[in-house]
Amino acid sequence: MGDRPKIGYIGLGDIGAPMAERIRSAGWPLTVWNRTPAKTEPLLQAGAEAASSPADLASRCDVIFTCLGSVGAMHDVLSGTHGVLQASGIRARLVVDNSTVPPADAVAFAEMLAAASIQFVDAPVSGGAVGARAGTLAVMAGGAPSDVALAEPILQSFASKVTHLGPVGSGQAMKACNQVLNFGTMAALAEAIALGGRYGLTPQTLVEAVTGGFAESNVSREFSRSLTADDASPVRLLVETLDAFYGGHIRRELSGNLSILMKDLEMALDMARARGVPLPVISHFDSVFRMIQHLES
Repeated sequence: MGDRPKIGYIGLGDIGAPMAERIRSAGWPLTVWNRTPAKTEPLLQAGAEAASSPADLASRCDVIFTCLGSVGAMHDVLSGTHGVLQASGIRARLVVDNSTVPPADAVAFAEMLAAASIQFVDAPVSGGAVGARAGTLAVMAGGAPSDVALAEPILQSFASKVTHLGPVGSGQAMKACNQVLNFGTMAALAEAIALGGRYGLTPQTLVEAVTGGFAESNVSREFSRSLTADDASPVRLLVETLDAFYGGHIRRELSGNLSILMKDLEMALDMARARGVPLPVISHFDSVFRMIQHLES
């Protein structure tokens, strides 16, 4: 592939787009494809090239990155009618998936691609759109050491830390553990805010007061940032929805957006059940959000 492989990126959502932008800004030759073509425009204006389909991209790029919302979308991109595996003269030799999917599906994708002599790395990320824009994401990688080594210089375009956890699927297993920690911390923050509110403490005051102490976390910092910026970050969405529920209210403008945010939570619980691991705190959290969704509908 030479010293500077051509990079392809598929999936330009809230996190995928800034990751692709950072790859391009780092000087990697970039070709992009997205189901909604309009989302490619900022990258094309920055010097990226456009592919007409995943198959077209696979015929022009050495390494393909994907960041998609579901297992089904990944199947479409890889093996659909115009998918990567339908390319005439496949140039790509490595697919790096930044999506969050179950480990078993990551292994299935790797086996599917291996039949076409394409290697696979599962490399889910943590840090959200804010981290993607800042280039400070944490990447959890699973795959052969040589494949992760090939992907790492590119991953470093948008990540401050890349950890190789083991074979394919290990990155997704770690992402599930990461989300257990995230969701548990968000649930605790919501309960603290609910309690503090009964004693006249505002959410902003509460998160500012724990700064520098053991209770400070990336979750509390992101919640504080989102309050200050007055934007709708996923962390703020989940914490405020829980806080409202604990106060006997349903935030209807928030609860309708929960499904996509709960996908990772459901994945972690499915993985735990498959291996007989109890997750009582996260199971309770899942039940609360399902109640909110039911009441909202």
